[in-house]
Amino acid sequence: MVIPQRSTFTGEKKFAQLSPYRHDGNLRFLSSIRMATSKKPKKAPNSTALAVSGPEQPELLASEFRKANDAIGFRVVEGKFSLLSRRIYNAFIFRAQEVGKTGVDAPADVPGFEEYYWIRMADLCANTEYTSRDYEFFKEHAEALQNIKVEATSDKMWASERLLAGLTIFNTSGLRNKGGTVFIGFAFPPQVKEKVLKPDTYTKLSLYYQAVLRSAHSLALYEVCRRYATSPSHLTNRDSWQEWYHVLSGNSIKDVVLPEYKYFKRDMIVKALSEINSVTDIDVELIETKRGRRVEEIQFRVQLKAQASLLEPGAAIVIDSSVIERMLRLGVSEADAKEYYSNYEEKLLLATIDFVEKRIKKGPNVDAPAGYFRTALQKGFATVAPVAQPLSKTKTVSKPRKGYRERFIAARNQEALRYYGELSAQEQTSLFSEFSAQVDRSIKPHLKKGLNSPVLSAAFADWLATRTWGEVTDAAVLDFAELDG
Repeated sequence: MVIPQRSTFTGEKKFAQLSPYRHDGNLRFLSSIRMATSKKPKKAPNSTALAVSGPEQPELLASEFRKANDAIGFRVVEGKFSLLSRRIYNAFIFRAQEVGKTGVDAPADVPGFEEYYWIRMADLCANTEYTSRDYEFFKEHAEALQNIKVEATSDKMWASERLLAGLTIFNTSGLRNKGGTVFIGFAFPPQVKEKVLKPDTYTKLSLYYQAVLRSAHSLALYEVCRRYATSPSHLTNRDSWQEWYHVLSGNSIKDVVLPEYKYFKRDMIVKALSEINSVTDIDVELIETKRGRRVEEIQFRVQLKAQASLLEPGAAIVIDSSVIERMLRLGVSEADAKEYYSNYEEKLLLATIDFVEKRIKKGPNVDAPAGYFRTALQKGFATVAPVAQPLSKTKTVSKPRKGYRERFIAARNQEALRYYGELSAQEQTSLFSEFSAQVDRSIKPHLKKGLNSPVLSAAFADWLATRTWGEVTDAAVLDFAELDG
């Protein structure tokens, strides 16, 4: 419900307050009555890369958050999930879990502010490794989160929802004033908020690793694979490559124009594997399932690295204005140029620009350079030096040998206990209490001994494994059997 425009205080400019639970994608701009004076920041130098100070990696390394498994690997129904949008959304989850409730650090006593989570713009930029001074570009991607609708499917349910319900930008000295402190307020839809604060099953992620990944598809694949890094089979779900394209690209599933698999593999999968294996805490390998010569399904094998290289230099988002300008000279609109910049690697953009410019010089005339550039970019006409060798294995479907289900369950239960041992004391207590409340009557006499009781330990491991990874499926047992050889 929209509250009619009103003046909150004498002399204050009017503003429209939107309910944080409206899904209309509107961005609220409010200013404070206190027009405190402050020195104007110096203008950025006229350089192509508008970068500022480097990342503080140790702080990001310690910035872990719990992301609900249902929120990992979802497909976009509306909107576009770019690299920066993904980073911002994860930073919002981290902040919400950090403060635990709405209204904390609200910048002013304004009705409705208590329904939002609040973070300083400077802190949000630091948590997303956004070092450019182009805050309008940053703001556009934060606002776009309200327009993104996703769907997630699990063994038990299907869900479709918006990522954000409301967003507010507030400057203590007024939005038109370059001084003051800028705050971002955000709200989750009710059904999303519960998953954010108290996810039933989740994967621990770090803001550090999202900061060192340079593309949206790399971050998307990393989150999915990190989820399966502790599973007994160390294998992700197996699905059609078209489904994986929607998961990794962040494009709407309504976009029916899909690339050929060889281009999807070359431009997204291979590059993502190279990035993930180089700078994160996991190693990932592509597995292809073929029918004849055609690849029909893919999945990934994941292993935690023995010792992650944790403090490599970070990869901050730095906008090179010269690349934007070169796209503009081809007739690409500024909005499309920024969209391309946020969704494609800079090397590929430069190679495509060079390709189109050479094509125009050679002739015959290119009637629509902007359209030709878009086609060349999407279909990969330009060549870029490969960053990794293709990693693929052809896999044939077979039946698991006898006894593999029992071995799989035993391995999975052991992994569940190992996972439990890595949790904090508070998380362990919460899980054990949940287990105790629903345990079978025959097991209750063993509760006093705790996990020292072999009977209770086995029952708890089986319960925790099911709670974490779901019921045992034939497909999972088959994958385990094939992995075991």
